[in-house]
Amino acid sequence: MYGSDKVLLHIAEGLDPDRFKAVVLLPEAGPLMDELLRRGIEVHVVRLLKVGRALFSFKGLIAFPWHLFQSCRDISSVMQGRKVDLVHTNTLAVLSSPVWALFNRVPSLWHVHEILLAPSLVRTLFPLMVKLLAGSAVCNSKATQEWLIGEQPSLRSKSVVIWNGLPAGELVSDEKIEGVRREIANLDANTVIALVGRINAWKGHLLLVESAEILLSRGVTGFEIVMIGDVFKGQEHFRRALEERIKSSRARSHIRVLGFRDDIQVVWRAVDVAVVPSTEPEPFGMVAIEAMAAGKPVVAANHGGLSEIVVHEETGLLFEPNSPQGMADALESLIGNKARQEELGRNGMARQDALFSTATQV
Repeated sequence: MYGSDKVLLHIAEGLDPDRFKAVVLLPEAGPLMDELLRRGIEVHVVRLLKVGRALFSFKGLIAFPWHLFQSCRDISSVMQGRKVDLVHTNTLAVLSSPVWALFNRVPSLWHVHEILLAPSLVRTLFPLMVKLLAGSAVCNSKATQEWLIGEQPSLRSKSVVIWNGLPAGELVSDEKIEGVRREIANLDANTVIALVGRINAWKGHLLLVESAEILLSRGVTGFEIVMIGDVFKGQEHFRRALEERIKSSRARSHIRVLGFRDDIQVVWRAVDVAVVPSTEPEPFGMVAIEAMAAGKPVVAANHGGLSEIVVHEETGLLFEPNSPQGMADALESLIGNKARQEELGRNGMARQDALFSTATQV
């Protein structure tokens, strides 16, 4: 699970069961459905109409009314005989649930997890959909809200910022942490740096490779970079390109691409520094608060939601977006500096607990 999947899980689990009955509709079975069911939350798989590239093809536009009708009919069949008080739509990509809410005169809340800058049609269309269909909008950061009302100023009056949160972490033994560190990193490295997230065009993996090369050119060694996460189905070319770039890099012996792991809490405890080098603005940045919850300093690009999460020189270090030199400077100041890592990590843990917990979000 990534980003908005985790947010949906935490909200559904965190709602007061004496006041709310959550019924979650998903487009397919998978890890999110498994985790919801494990927590005793009612889940159904239905046809949810999602707005994507395929919709804007000639075939997609012709089929759109029929697919919307099918999706709304599926929702009605699940909710038949039950009074629905609120529809919560968890991503801008899902269109059928706010349409169903509109036609059934049910209040609708749209949870906005995205900042969409291109193409221009998408940038304009999604805020317009929120304006026309949602009773209110929850944005996961001030940056997301600024983008939304920048496109549709009238949304200022019906949008609010609620930062994402995390539940309390599970206790993990030192032996388990040490075992994962041995598994994922070279034991000779005194500083293990982790980039966790999808491999795609803008998460900054290639930028981090360039920063590693700069560090080596300065004579900085004793570090290892682990990249954890994988690609969406159909985007395998991003991983191949990353692996080819690393293979030709002078920093290749300092970088490992490890794929997806489902023990991310333990991974964060096993590394020393988190890096979030996104080349486009992150709407929020769940990996940043995950790392903070584990007591790790966060080195992040200074834009989007990351600028709201990381306090420069207090809980981590911010660098100029798309600057490999800036990222290298920040990492260099932490590599081998355990006292500084621990100081920033402690401050980050306190900030996460105070501002980015499930309790504060719910």
